[in-house]
Amino acid sequence: MRVDLHRWFSPSVGHDMELKEYGHGGRPILAFPPLAGRFWDFENFGMVGSIAGFVESGRVRLFSVDGIDWQSWTNG
Repeated sequence: MRVDLHRWFSPSVGHDMELKEYGHGGRPILAFPPLAGRFWDFENFGMVGSIAGFVESGRVRLFSVDGIDWQSWTNG
């Protein structure tokens, strides 16, 4: 399975933002991390593996984005 890591500086939040892209084509699926999670959690929790057949066949392309909960919801 093709996996690409993307990173760029966001002037809006003042630091790098990251995401992982899985696959080479197909309908895009956007995956958000759990509360206070990171972009790699979707893969670590087995969710990428559960749809690997769809990704590898080119039916879907998955984008697992990063969260910034520590700067918003969970920032005490």
